[in-house]
Amino acid sequence: MENIKIGITLGLREENESIWTNGIKQNVLYFARLLKNSKKNYDIYILNITKLDFTEKKANYLNGLQVEFLEDKFMEMDMLVMMGGQISQANIDKFKSSGPNKKVIAYKCGNNYAVTMENILFKEDDGKSLHEHAQNYDEVWYIPQQDEVNSGFYKTLYRTNAFIVPFIWHNQYLYESIIGVEKAHQEGRYTKGYKYDATREKKTLGIMEPNINIVKFSLLPTMIAEESYRGEIGKEKIEKLMISNADRIKKHPEFMSYIRTFDLFKDKKLTGESRYQTAYFLTQHVDVLICHQILNPLNYLYLDAAYLGYPVLHNAHLCKDLGYYYEGSDTRDAAKVLDHILAEHDNHIADYHERNNEVLNRYYADNEELVAEYDMLIHNLFNGGNHGLVYDPSTNLYKKNATKEAPIAKPVSKKRKKK
Repeated sequence: MENIKIGITLGLREENESIWTNGIKQNVLYFARLLKNSKKNYDIYILNITKLDFTEKKANYLNGLQVEFLEDKFMEMDMLVMMGGQISQANIDKFKSSGPNKKVIAYKCGNNYAVTMENILFKEDDGKSLHEHAQNYDEVWYIPQQDEVNSGFYKTLYRTNAFIVPFIWHNQYLYESIIGVEKAHQEGRYTKGYKYDATREKKTLGIMEPNINIVKFSLLPTMIAEESYRGEIGKEKIEKLMISNADRIKKHPEFMSYIRTFDLFKDKKLTGESRYQTAYFLTQHVDVLICHQILNPLNYLYLDAAYLGYPVLHNAHLCKDLGYYYEGSDTRDAAKVLDHILAEHDNHIADYHERNNEVLNRYYADNEELVAEYDMLIHNLFNGGNHGLVYDPSTNLYKKNATKEAPIAKPVSKKRKKK
């Protein structure tokens, strides 16, 4: 399939909205970049669900992209990808009925089942939002870290084939950020440039979990730092711990009831900070990043920190060869890895960069093998659909000559015996 028009939805509410407000913008833009790298000459459109005027001001990250209002342009597409904004059932039905080979994909990047559980169990419905779950998608694509609890959820909810697609990342916006950091440093507005400082004997630890749901929350990373601080290496090497995205939780009585028992808190080495852009917080305040997740074992934050050259400690098993890995939620085992970082990392920085660069390449939007996988997905979509694909997390590609789906056994008919 060449020269087809592909529209990818986006949900900007302002013309110059920051790219760092949420991860979905990056998902959309990295996907668009990958498709533009294809030799299939796809005609790519970003379809914003809100009507905005981009003629006078627009975010720099939209430069070079065709950005249109969804309602004005979606009927011209051959393929719609619902990714950064919702498409109504009426528009999906209208689009599908306009031609025999019009395709609609739901590309899922969030942990929808976890969020659904939290919303139903813990949040009151204010009646302002309509919970529409559109049907009639040709396929549902979702990123690898959502497989554990979302695979069946999507298949049953949307009544169609749902499967893992390779994860996409790029360094473009981080690179632009570190240029800004270097400029600010040269002008005297920032205390240092973007590079990791290996000369510091005592290290500042940082946590950047968003603290908006159970999937990525700061308590376990804080406990890991605390476990290290209770030992000789941590006591000697840890200068302080900074928890970002903490404006709300640092006022929460139950959260603080745990924190107040920690030696880090008693020794005044723990601070709760506001939300900051990744490159700024890491380069200006943090030496070592500590992370923890459940049901989300692959994350832009780990890739970004590794690209910037900072030691990142995490428990994401889909990228366990990136940064420094610990298994599960064992705070003491993780603290041992943190002790290793504090004692040894600065002696092996070149090896750390080399190893991470190899890992980052498998997610890189300019990686030709990754582009080829999406070419295959699109080709299959228009020629009977995708079936039997088996994702390999070690390569971020599909396994060749493999099938995931076992043949369906035919029911055994029980014939009544003749008397």
